[in-house]
Amino acid sequence: MSNLYLTANDIAPFFVRKGVSPLKLQKLLYYSQVWFIKKHNTNLFVDPIKAWVFGPVVSPIWSKFKVVRRNDTITPFSHFYPFPTDLPQLITQHLEDIWKSYGHLSGSELVDLTHAELPWKMSRIGLLDNQPSDNAIILNSTTLSGYQLDFFGNIPYVQSNNTLGYFSS
Repeated sequence: MSNLYLTANDIAPFFVRKGVSPLKLQKLLYYSQVWFIKKHNTNLFVDPIKAWVFGPVVSPIWSKFKVVRRNDTITPFSHFYPFPTDLPQLITQHLEDIWKSYGHLSGSELVDLTHAELPWKMSRIGLLDNQPSDNAIILNSTTLSGYQLDFFGNIPYVQSNNTLGYFSS
């Protein structure tokens, strides 16, 4: 697969249309990147992902939605994305797969999930839990070793813990 030059801003409208909060959007973008790298050995989008206190964050997306409280649903869609990017079918199918695997989880559950995984832990070494950071989350064969496709080559479905999540508000 040749590299596409997409940004997280090209990908985000897919999830915003589904009715997500800014917090959940950030985590879905993160998992979209993780699993795209795992499946295709290349990045889905070019933006770096930072290791902020509440989990992985793509800074330009945070800036775009900072006017929306982190657990409120992002609306209206047309205000934020008057001309959304038309994505190739391969990308749209990948994002559907991410939604099927993670879309049922709350933003807080996704925060807890990301905090338990190696890429997050590696990027936060030496930092306190509540210490701000602009450290990039490194996604490579070492940090992604814990992510495994299922027997059929699909992204596994993630079970909900049915909790409010440690970082819920």
